[in-house]
Amino acid sequence: MNSQISISKRFYIHTLGCKVNQYETQAMREILLKAGFKECLAKDIADIYIINTCTVTQHADREARHMVGMFHRSNPNAKIVVAGCLVEKNADEISFLPGVAYTVKNSEKSRIDKILNGEEKKAGERQDELTITAFKGRTKAFIKIQDGCENRCSYCKVPLVRNVLRSKPLDKITEEVKALTANGFKEIILAGICLGAWGRDLVPSGMAASVGLKDLSLMDVLKAIEGIDGNFRVRLSSIEPKYVTDELIKFVAGSKRICRHLHIPLQSGDDEILKRMNRPYTTAEYRAIIEKARAAMGDVAISTDVMVGFPAETESNFTNTLEFVKGILPARTHIFTYSKREGTPAATMSGEVDEAVAKKRYCTLRAATLMSSYTYRTKFERRALDILVENKRDKHTGLLTGYSDNYIRILFDGPDELMGNIVPVRITDMTLAYTKGIKIS
Repeated sequence: MNSQISISKRFYIHTLGCKVNQYETQAMREILLKAGFKECLAKDIADIYIINTCTVTQHADREARHMVGMFHRSNPNAKIVVAGCLVEKNADEISFLPGVAYTVKNSEKSRIDKILNGEEKKAGERQDELTITAFKGRTKAFIKIQDGCENRCSYCKVPLVRNVLRSKPLDKITEEVKALTANGFKEIILAGICLGAWGRDLVPSGMAASVGLKDLSLMDVLKAIEGIDGNFRVRLSSIEPKYVTDELIKFVAGSKRICRHLHIPLQSGDDEILKRMNRPYTTAEYRAIIEKARAAMGDVAISTDVMVGFPAETESNFTNTLEFVKGILPARTHIFTYSKREGTPAATMSGEVDEAVAKKRYCTLRAATLMSSYTYRTKFERRALDILVENKRDKHTGLLTGYSDNYIRILFDGPDELMGNIVPVRITDMTLAYTKGIKIS
């Protein structure tokens, strides 16, 4: 690399949003480095700022605009690139923000180097498949195996910005897993916008049998990865209830490689609200899935997402959600308040919940889910679990930290040499806030 390149092509990437976005940031990083660009460790000296955006909530939109303003004020001569989901529907608005030189849609991320080099897209130029070989700053590596969502939940903007189903071919997935594990990653997280929909677009619906093919599903991915040699484990990211089939549960229960952890979004524990959300299940059906998973795997971790403050959510609706969550006792719960998204059916619904009421419900549910997590963890007191040690120590205690396959975060004492490795740790102490243990020699 000559000195001119290192001076004029220094970039800095800031990522907002989900695991898919984080994966795509790493893919763009590798594309740019291969093309001769240089990544800056200090953002103040960058020539190019890339903001990979999210648009799930109003807060995400505001944060993206805030980052544009901050980068422009700190370095007015730099070029700012705004990429990702916010751009899909708001490119014109974003392009007029001070300092913004380029807007890059999700489908254009694979040609980020060409965009920054001023190369126009050629007629017939196809979208390349994003791939990675590393994951900067992380102990675990995400692999995006699927894009797009057709679920049409009434509150969600994602289908408006990532609506085309696109599954990564199976051979590309296995190649990526092999590359990442060869580079030392001991945990691979399979991610997607709607992970369970993998394969639906690879064989046209209804045509599989007529052409002698079988329908493809996430099970094909899991079986293929199961056969790869190496000392590593695989975790599923969020998977919708309808894709948590009996076959999937049985496979995970019998696997030595797939983590015993299922993140299954709930969103509400009230059937009336679920219907208004256009979620295709009832609380009874959701509970049945959890019960099947626990019957097959007694120590499985169930984590979930729950929304409070959805339009017209009454105190009775919220109480139903609170009691339902207490009943299923998830190991972890991500709680968020409803955010109005333009273009979604919920945005025009009546019965907006007062912000203070939504905040109170958030805090009430948060307290209940902390106790739920504690109750789950107590089952493992004095037990030994295999922990993947993170590459950074806990900032509050200075102890090593890592996660078990069933998603318990444990703090323990030990040398830095353990970072990035899977080691046995026995749980010795826990509170609502933390779990501690000692390494087994």
